[in-house]
This record gives sequence, structure tokens and C-alpha cells, in this order.
Amino acid sequence: MKYKIPTLQTERLILKKGSYEDYAKVYEYDFTRLKNIGGEFEFVKNDPEKLRCFETYADEEENVLDFIIYLKDNNQPIGNIVFDRYDDKNKSLEISCNLHPNYWKNGYMTEALLSAMEYVFDNLNIDNIIYGFAEENFKSKGLSEKIGFHYYYEDITHYIRIDKDVREIETIMSKEDFNEKYKNNKKI
Repeated sequence: MKYKIPTLQTERLILKKGSYEDYAKVYEYDFTRLKNIGGEFEFVKNDPEKLRCFETYADEEENVLDFIIYLKDNNQPIGNIVFDRYDDKNKSLEISCNLHPNYWKNGYMTEALLSAMEYVFDNLNIDNIIYGFAEENFKSKGLSEKIGFHYYYEDITHYIRIDKDVREIETIMSKEDFNEKYKNNKKI
């Protein structure tokens, strides 16, 4: 099913469909080099031309929502959230997210994720959201724990660029867990 990307608002943020220019700003740096995999943590600029396909990804694929996160006060694009990889067996979508390094440690991603997850659970026929990360990616691991995802399964992935096997951990949150933790307690 092709999802229509809504516009969502939080106290400080707007989540909506973005343009190529917005993706180029969000993905100024290669996020794969900012995950601390094998100790690699370096600011390497992306080639903006390689980002051209990002703008149309959600339009071309089934079961995809792709939000750009904007600061409400100045409409600056600061990150993105993608829901994709629908699994019919678990009625789940997988979530991935990135936040430009200039905006780390302000709670923006938590705020954006909770809003987007609420939308998915309330408006789509989805029972679970999966969130995966490389074990060494302490930022993603911390976000998973902060929001309250639970361990689901793990796998070993070989990162060719650094010639290293890395443990990939998948975590999960059910609609019931989300509602109990956030909606029923009026935390969002």
C-alpha cells in the first residue's frame, strides 16, 4: 500500500515530506561513519548527487513513510525518520532515523519518533515497530532504550569498509506497549 505522508507537529518540530534540498542538508555527513562501528567516528561529507533518490523513495515503494524533521521556529531541516520493510507476519514496519550532528543532544529525535510512532499506530494497520542498530552504535542503542523498545533478535553483519563482523540488534515495540507507556499515561 502507498502511504500518504502527513504533516505532524510537536511542541518544537514539524514532520512532513521533504525536498531534495532538505535531504541534502540533513545528510550533509555520511551517517554510516558516525555510528562508532569499529571505533570509526568521523565527519565525512556526502556527495549530494548520491542523495537524489531519497526524495522519491516513499513515492516509489510500498509501505513506506519518509518524514523530514524541521525545527518549527525556522523551518530548518534537521533529520529524518523512515518507516519501511513491512513484515506481514508481524504486521510491523521497521524504523530508521538520522539527525544532523549539529542538533544532537536536544531531545529532538525522541520527540519526533514518539509523534511519528503515534501516527503509525493510530492510522495504519500496524501492530509492531522494529528498531535495529549495530551494537557499537551507542547513540542508537541509547535511543532504543530511552523510548522503551524491547530486545527482539540479533544477527551478525559484515561491514566491508572496515572488514569487521558486527552484532546487529533488533528491538521491538508493540502498539499495546506504546499505548500503555505513552498514550494511556498522557506522555505525548
